[in-house]
Amino acid sequence: MISLSSPPFLSLNQAPQVETEVQDSICIDCVDFSNHQQWNHDSGWKNTLNNLRLIVQPLLLFWLIYPWLDVFPNSDLLLGFNHLISTMNQFKPFFSSG
Repeated sequence: MISLSSPPFLSLNQAPQVETEVQDSICIDCVDFSNHQQWNHDSGWKNTLNNLRLIVQPLLLFWLIYPWLDVFPNSDLLLGFNHLISTMNQFKPFFSSG
């Protein structure tokens, strides 16, 4: 069971902080998920759950469209989904140990 009160989920709704040059050099490919136009910056479990839905959505949509890629092959679309999903996989949720 994943708690929506865990630090990674709570940090989803925090305002973006100014990054130092050291952090920029360490995390070159980091993504600020809160730049999404439907991102909700309010606090609360429902807002956090909706933001988590935005993170999971690309993978779900990929598996819905995947059978159609056999009918209408599109390597550019497949590569685009691959890039989007690998970017979204940067989010690391917190799993409690007990």
